[in-house]
Amino acid sequence: MDLEALVRQAGSGDLDAFAEITRRFQHMAFGYALSFVRDFQEAEDVVQEAFVAAWYALPTLAEPAAFPAWLRSIVRHQAHRVLRCKQLEVVPLTAVDAVPAEVVRADRRFERDQEIGTVFSAIADLPRPLLGVVVLFYMHDCSQQDIATFLGLPVTTVNNRLHASRARLKKGVVTIMKDSLHAHQLPDVFAARIGWVVRAREHVVEARFDPASLPDALTELAASDEPRQRAVTLQVVQRLDNGIVRCVAPQGRGARAPGAPALRSRGAHGPGRTTRFVSTSSLVLPCRPPD
Repeated sequence: MDLEALVRQAGSGDLDAFAEITRRFQHMAFGYALSFVRDFQEAEDVVQEAFVAAWYALPTLAEPAAFPAWLRSIVRHQAHRVLRCKQLEVVPLTAVDAVPAEVVRADRRFERDQEIGTVFSAIADLPRPLLGVVVLFYMHDCSQQDIATFLGLPVTTVNNRLHASRARLKKGVVTIMKDSLHAHQLPDVFAARIGWVVRAREHVVEARFDPASLPDALTELAASDEPRQRAVTLQVVQRLDNGIVRCVAPQGRGARAPGAPALRSRGAHGPGRTTRFVSTSSLVLPCRPPD
């Protein structure tokens, strides 16, 4: 199906159409986000935030053909928000006990920082127009035509920027960069993790996932209220039929009505990871509430 038809269907609330759109643009969005935040984990967070925002706002998109540029602007906005949030927060010493302990092993953190540093030290001096193109090209072997469509540029401009980037980078550096970007690319199953809240009553919420990507029992979800920029923590207590999981809100409070996104918490991946507005595990979008 062509993109404009998919966008129209998704704008009418068709989640399968939106999942297909996500599959087509997830790698472009990830590479573009990475060119801003220069951190693989944060880039994935940005992509998830961007698709949540896109789902909510899609009915307002007047021209379906403008979707690539529209999504690009959302990714850029979310990336800038992440960059602003990276500024250090000043808290009184009396609040130190409330700060989560950092339990990531020092050696693993060092390895991760080295991986990130290897990639971005190689391309740090590239001007932003060149940086965006080269990351998109080497992240997932995106074609020049796909890059041109996403960035709103002529193919000749994309080719010229790739040529200029290669001329400024040593051959060995390009190889290292390509290998590192490939090793950290967004997983192909990203789009298959899309689901949505289908029912909510009091403190019980039911969310539907792709049956192949169901969260396990005791997994934490964040039921996200995008318009109010807040999230409520839920916990999966039961797997039902047809890809439905049943969740409860701790202390029986704060559950959202149908139409709220639910996002799998980072805490599901190991101790010491805190729940954020979005996570690296699953993107769960809602059926929109009726007007």
